Amino acid sequence: MSWDVMVFNTRGKKPPSVEQFEKSDYEPLGPAAAVRERLSELLPGIDWSDTTWGIYEGNGFSIEFNVGKDDPIGDMMLHVRGGGDAIPAIVTFARRMGWSALDCSTSEFLDLDNPSQAGWEGFQEFRDRVIGQYGDEGES
Repeated sequence: MSWDVMVFNTRGKKPPSVEQFEKSDYEPLGPAAAVRERLSELLPGIDWSDTTWGIYEGNGFSIEFNVGKDDPIGDMMLHVRGGGDAIPAIVTFARRMGWSALDCSTSEFLDLDNPSQAGWEGFQEFRDRVIGQYGDEGES
């Protein structure tokens, strides 16, 4: 179970609402090798032993970068797990790369200048509730 965030190259522009977001609002993230290299510069320590699936271990959280096999990379999905504060890491690379991050749980783009914690915290609450229910059933 993860909190999912979709990343698009909106060329440094604030994206429109999800309802108005169209393919013309973004372009590819870039050549696969260059995208991996730049992400690794901004978040040192990403494990790219599988070049289609990078893993970053932050302070109390992890981010899996699902970049796929396409070259150039069109967009990517982040799978975020844990309990630490992952949003600053996402903002770090998204802002520097001119990319936008769509919180799949709220269907809203993160405001990189004032990112909401709602989706991340909502995911953690849901996960903890599910784990608690499963744990209670396992004890019966």
